[in-house]
Amino acid sequence: MSSSRIWLITGANSGLGLALTQHVLAQGDQVIAAVRKVSSIPASIKAAKPLVLDLNASDSEIKQAGAEALKIYGRIDVLVNNAGYALTGYTEELDDEAIKTQFQTNFFGAISLTQSLLPAFREQKSGHILNISSIAAVAGGAPFGLYNASKAALEAATEALSIELAPFNIRVLIIEPGFFATNFFAAAGVNSARPERVTGAYPDTSKVPEQYVARHLALKQVGDMNKAAARMFEVVSGTGLAKDFVDGGLRDFVRVPLGPDSGTRFGAKLQLLSENVEATRAIWNSTDMDEEKLQEFAKQT
Repeated sequence: MSSSRIWLITGANSGLGLALTQHVLAQGDQVIAAVRKVSSIPASIKAAKPLVLDLNASDSEIKQAGAEALKIYGRIDVLVNNAGYALTGYTEELDDEAIKTQFQTNFFGAISLTQSLLPAFREQKSGHILNISSIAAVAGGAPFGLYNASKAALEAATEALSIELAPFNIRVLIIEPGFFATNFFAAAGVNSARPERVTGAYPDTSKVPEQYVARHLALKQVGDMNKAAARMFEVVSGTGLAKDFVDGGLRDFVRVPLGPDSGTRFGAKLQLLSENVEATRAIWNSTDMDEEKLQEFAKQT
């Protein structure tokens, strides 16, 4: 058996998924490139094995794709749940179907694919699962509320999965990018609220993408996808800048922020949360049972 790792990367045909696929192949590992259409795979990753996967398909179809992926090389060492998009719009103005599709792609589909591979991961007692999230999952705002929520759900599930799989020597990580030079906003624009649902009560969203990009350009803070790919590879291989993170026994650390904006926003959110908890101390510290009631409860249990 080859000593190279086998990666399954969803959304491998564009953005961070494409950059990661290119980098992994360049390092001598093998890639199964999961895409909705094989024709969308660029020439730069033709060495990857294609896998047709539509995360909006039924659970059974997604799990069947996982089973097909396992047949290609006989194993998968690294699963990267990268495919996803951002639904743009205010909560009141988004229709139910659009919200459900957002969660199906960004959360339910990723969970179904992961479930299909877990028996094989457990049997080989090794592997990595990288769930690509966003700093918006912990420090996001309008008009991306439902996108933020779908990524927050993925992060919560990932934290628990990391604990579940630790006994099987499987490392589960949340990759939390900030702003990178991808087609993120181009895709987001396609999924905006329909005109007939726009109430006029909220600020216009049409300029949000260019304003966001302009702000990052002014700060000279635009993530390089190739550097992000290199860092993700290092997290898996325990090399480069990730050597201490991997070799230091930091199993409880499940988050890998990518980009100065991600790290900075995360730190600011942690400070806000800490201040929030302290400001409500009198409230949350007042709700335990009194001693007499506690003793009565103990007798009943």
